[in-house]
Amino acid sequence: MELKPLTLSKEIREGKLSDLEIIKCLDVHHNQVLVSAISQIVSRKLCNEEIILKLAEISTFRDPKVNKLFGIDTLGHYSIAALKAINTPESKKKYEVLMNGLDDLDKEIVQRIVEGIGN
Repeated sequence: MELKPLTLSKEIREGKLSDLEIIKCLDVHHNQVLVSAISQIVSRKLCNEEIILKLAEISTFRDPKVNKLFGIDTLGHYSIAALKAINTPESKKKYEVLMNGLDDLDKEIVQRIVEGIGN
């Protein structure tokens, strides 16, 4: 039986899912699920090629209904910030590439999020 998005998000936040299950949650197009999964990935310092690719893909979401988080912050900003916070050579390299494609306002937003979730 598949969990409803808000129930799934709660399970992720409570640490009830395995690392592999959390990575699979990056494919669920629901803000709460994605934010919870990204938060767990950062806190567990999970990183592999699949995670980096999925976070980069999330960073390109442009649909405001799917992408909007709080105020002007988006899932895209959060996923880029997560790459920096994971802090592996591979994730930092992808972070730099994605940051180079942003305008100054988006860069400031991502940097603020990094400060909040990173260290």
